[in-house]
Amino acid sequence: MTVLNNGVIGHRGNPEAAPENTLAGFASAIALGVDFLETDVHESADGVLFLCHDATTGRTCGTDLAIAETEAAELRKLNAAHSFPSERFAPIPTLGELLALVAANPHIRLSLQPKCPAVGAICAAVERAGLAGRIAFNDGNFELLMEAKERLPEALIFYDTRDVEQLESGIGEAVAAGFYGLVAHQDSLNRERVAAIAEAGLEPGVWTVNDEAAMRRFLDMGVYRFYTDCPARLLKLKEGR
Repeated sequence: MTVLNNGVIGHRGNPEAAPENTLAGFASAIALGVDFLETDVHESADGVLFLCHDATTGRTCGTDLAIAETEAAELRKLNAAHSFPSERFAPIPTLGELLALVAANPHIRLSLQPKCPAVGAICAAVERAGLAGRIAFNDGNFELLMEAKERLPEALIFYDTRDVEQLESGIGEAVAAGFYGLVAHQDSLNRERVAAIAEAGLEPGVWTVNDEAAMRRFLDMGVYRFYTDCPARLLKLKEGR
């Protein structure tokens, strides 16, 4: 089965409809038809790779623990659906669990944002799952992205930039490093910068866009790839075009 390529990245799954960074949320995004899932990877005190945006669990789980200082058995007791009272208990998923879900859905790819130094362990887990050809990495840390590319040459690399200065200097750096795309913060993009990214041979993207009017504006600029918490909204908009 051919992988999808519609430019819609389910940012932490489908947070508009399901708890972020949970297996239920990722499954929801897959069902919608996104081409990529995106998630954040932290390492527990005993070396287990967990999926959570923050370094601590308080915002999403209620109980506040530092992931890097807590063992896996304790982290698995927490409810990652805490912010969605109507949802059933959902443990913080591991990277291995998500890789298994991606492996079972061959039209989907996965973009990983390493929020810890364990890039080697992340790449090893991807290789064990046989998914090197369907993995991307995204981050604003150039060194982490270079390490990921060196360890997994097949992986697509999205360079996430925060401001105009990083965007403009990052175009040449990303091209020289062989990266696939540059995904800029929405406040730093205009039509000319989108064109410059595309003319350099990089896929132009934007993060994180949830408002429909903003989606339309960036599509009109020529942006292709979007990180979004509202993938259903963007998919419908893209279908209309």
